[in-house]
Amino acid sequence: MADSVTALQLSPSFIRPSTFLQLLAFAILLGGIYGLVALGLTMIFGVMDVINFAHGALMVVGMYIVWWLSTAVGLNPFLTIPIAVVALFVLGIAIHRLTIAPIMDAPQENQLIVTFGVLLIIVSAIEITFSADPQSRVLNLGAVGIGGVALPGGQLIALLIAILAVVLVWAFLQRTQLGRAIRGTADDREAAQYVGINVPRIDYLTFGLGAALAGLAGAVIPFIQQIDPHLGDTYLINAFVIVVLGGLGSFPGALVGGMIIGFVHVFGQFFLPGSGNQIAIFLIFILVLLLKPEGLFGGGS
Repeated sequence: MADSVTALQLSPSFIRPSTFLQLLAFAILLGGIYGLVALGLTMIFGVMDVINFAHGALMVVGMYIVWWLSTAVGLNPFLTIPIAVVALFVLGIAIHRLTIAPIMDAPQENQLIVTFGVLLIIVSAIEITFSADPQSRVLNLGAVGIGGVALPGGQLIALLIAILAVVLVWAFLQRTQLGRAIRGTADDREAAQYVGINVPRIDYLTFGLGAALAGLAGAVIPFIQQIDPHLGDTYLINAFVIVVLGGLGSFPGALVGGMIIGFVHVFGQFFLPGSGNQIAIFLIFILVLLLKPEGLFGGGS
């Protein structure tokens, strides 16, 4: 993504309409990916009150599943995406069962240490298995012309997947009984138990779904940039900013915040020198903490 934006840079004094549309497409794509990552993160926090430091590492697992299955095994790269999502759902449930469930009633710092330990284990395992060298999945799908903009085919498909995933997750949370149970548990765990919701089961499903969303976000990354075992750290840091921006535990806030940070990242990278885009993101983070610490959506689900 960074390479794509850098390649578009022109004179800082103006921006062509076609370049603006190209940046807009990149911003929507990155915003969708950020939204998926932040949604999984805030879903786990909102329902279980657990801050999952391993979330970025789960995203990296999704990246390497797609990269390995499509390069070493030779599967169609688009068929590997649902495989990655299912694998991360199962992995998320396993992590919850083995590490989170036994300490659900422990102080929150215990959960932070445990999830940080899971992060180190996952990243180290990926480095041992695949090495720490950057990997890429070259996929020549040509380009599609839209409104005078030539969008690379791989990035366009990643964009469509991100948008579709955001819409489906939103519909699931709003329109299904299980989605309403998840939102109800996020609002009040005790009240959810009183009305017959199996809260421990919701915890398992929530952690699995959160991991699956991280896996889905990671699964589209090999189509747009090189990957390495530590790439999830950058996305995780910005995902925490998005969660605070949207409101802790707020599902709509995660999606809207993801889009906002996606736009700031892409247009900031185009117009600002060096790491100015990341500085802009953290300035937004600080301003939100100072002016509206509850976030844009006030922590509601």
